[in-house]
Formats: sequence, C-alpha cells, structure tokens
Amino acid sequence: MVTKRDVAVKAGVSTATVSRVISGHGYVSGDAEKKVLRAIDELKYIPNKLASNLAKKESNVIAVLVEDLLNPYYMHLVDAMVERAAEKNYIVSLFALKNRKVKCVLDDLATNRVCGIVNLAMFTCDFSAYDVFIESGTRLINCTNADPSVVVDYEPGMLEAMQLLHDKGCRDVAFISGLEEWLTFKDRRVNCYLNNLERFGFTRDDRLLLSGNYPKEKAHKVGYELCEQLLQSGLRFDAIFCLTDMMALGVMKALYDHGYKIPDDVSIIGSDDLDFAHDFHPALTTIDVDKKAEGYAYVDFILGDCDKEIVRIKTKLVVRDSVK
Repeated sequence: MVTKRDVAVKAGVSTATVSRVISGHGYVSGDAEKKVLRAIDELKYIPNKLASNLAKKESNVIAVLVEDLLNPYYMHLVDAMVERAAEKNYIVSLFALKNRKVKCVLDDLATNRVCGIVNLAMFTCDFSAYDVFIESGTRLINCTNADPSVVVDYEPGMLEAMQLLHDKGCRDVAFISGLEEWLTFKDRRVNCYLNNLERFGFTRDDRLLLSGNYPKEKAHKVGYELCEQLLQSGLRFDAIFCLTDMMALGVMKALYDHGYKIPDDVSIIGSDDLDFAHDFHPALTTIDVDKKAEGYAYVDFILGDCDKEIVRIKTKLVVRDSVK
C-alpha cells in the first residue's frame, strides 16, 4: 500500500509538506504543491482519512438510520446525501434498523466516532446514550423531539390531490396508510386528509382509513393486504390515497387481481414520485417530494451549514393516468 512517506520520497519533499498539501492547511510553495500532486497521481495514493480523523479526534462519517431498505425513496435521499457530503469531503454510512433494535445501532455508533446521525425512521429514538453524543459533539437530526429537523410539507401536494379528486367527482375517498395505528395519526399526509374531508365534500368514515404493519412489513405487501381488506369490507370507495408509491404498487395489484380497472373504477394517488412511478400501468399520479433538497438539508444540518431549527421541503402533485 502506498504511504504518505512514499509520496514524499517521490516528490522530493518532507512528509509534513505532503500533509499540508492534502489537508489544505499551512504554507506550501507552488512548485512543491505541483510535485506532491503529481506524485499522488502517479502513485495512486489514497489519503488515510481514518487515521487522520483519529489523530484529530474528529470524524468525516455521517451515519444514516433507515428502517425500510427496500423503499427506493430512502435510497434517493441517501444518494443526495452522498452527493452533498462528497462536496465537503465527508462520507455517508448506512445503518439498518432491523426490528427496531435502535439501541444496538446507537451503542455501536457511540463507540465508533461519527460526526452526525440522521434518523430516517418513522419514529424518534428514545435512547440512553443521548448525553454521550451531545458531549462528543455528534450532531443529531430527527433522533429526538428536541433535535433540529427536516420536515416534508405534504400539505400543498395533498390539497392539490384532494382538489383533483373533487373536480373529478370522487366522493368516497379511502386512505391506505399502512402504518401501525400509533404512527398513522402522527403522519402529516393522514392528518391533512382527515382535516380536509368536509372541505372537499368527501365522505367521513373512519373505516376508510386503514392502518397496517408498515414498516415492519414491506410496503407493497401491506398495500396489497389492506386493499383486499377494503374490498372485502363492502364499503363504497371511488379513490384511494396511498402513503407511498410502493404501497400504491400493492394496492393496484390487488385491484387488478379482483377485476377492478384503474382509473375507470378507482382512482389511485401515491406519494414520493419515485423514478419508476411513470412506468406503472397506468402511470401513477403521485405527490412529488424534492428528495434532493431533503437529502442536502440533512447534510447541511450535520455540518453546521444551516442556521435554521426546521427546514421545510416542498411538495407538489404530479398528475398522470391513475386518476380519471
């Protein structure tokens, strides 16, 4: 493995000069800098960030906690975070919260230095190591109710969606939340739906709001099962909101399996505007979230480049063929 000393010998300078060139701190003559950069390129030298961080008692690692690794929405966010972090010479590391074993993950992070933790799970973390992270200077986002947070403002997109259904003549509008019941009524999409039913002339029937076991179970599976439950209930419905596009995928499959036509019999609206939403059959009408802005905001919070307590991410409706 190529070392800093190898670079110094190749460039004919001291290792201290190599360190100053790599870190960007301290004076280095233009000629010496060119020699070091040329040597780094020729030797394919990769600076040892871990060693540097340990020496400085700092870290360039941002930890991201994710509950549903199969939902592309979170991968969009992580992709944006990686892009933003790379601009600042930081890296993003992903940690899966399997079966909500948050304490195990946080205990590991408490013993392995990270500069920040972004919680993308649908619940805050009640953990005993909070003071440890605060004392070490680790920045926390969405981990506790007291943290700075990034909030997706679903209201504009939801109101556009409800207006669209109203204009199309829909009146019996179901909402497949799929979340566990205790999470369902904390969700901003669900609350906007409930708070505006009368405004748009929709039927108010608690049975049209269906909770499930997401994210403990996969979104498309939950969507399929809850749609079957709705069909078997005998309730009237002419449109369905789905918590996510992945849940909408399961809902649409269940409707097709039971002989329903979309949008002739039922209109469907998802949320997230995943890359392949336009490839659904029919193409899915969905609430678009500015995922790049959301991912960037998380990194900016962690690196101290944002002086706000809350960053609100905009949403808008993308109309496609799944609404008649």
